[in-house]
Amino acid sequence: MARQTLVLDASVGVKWFSGKDEDSLPQALAIRNRHVSGDIQILVPDLFFYEVANALVCKKHIPIGEIQSALRSLFSIDLDAVAMNAELMVIAAEVAKQFRITIYDACYAALARSENIPLVTANPRHQMHGLGCEVIPLGQWQ
Repeated sequence: MARQTLVLDASVGVKWFSGKDEDSLPQALAIRNRHVSGDIQILVPDLFFYEVANALVCKKHIPIGEIQSALRSLFSIDLDAVAMNAELMVIAAEVAKQFRITIYDACYAALARSENIPLVTANPRHQMHGLGCEVIPLGQWQ
């Protein structure tokens, strides 16, 4: 049986490092741990790393040393980063325009749509729409 492949958006990645009081933290950590153990594959658009880093920097309660450690850890788990290309960006633009979301948010849906795999998200903007791909709210992921 082929291992499950998922697209994660940055809202899930941020949970891995931002604190114990995060909603759906057990699910986020379970996804990360299953990826690390090789049970599942995680695909992310390359902007995932920028968005996670930005979110961590913006959290005033996290000291810079912890942010730097988190970013090293983020890169060490070998997520499968996909470079945005013309085809993906065209899909993202369509999704962004149709659902009135940012192009950044639409990139995750575009990748999930193009690979025909689910998008797992803690972002309510992604959960409100079908976005042309299967969307699994993080709290419902098993």
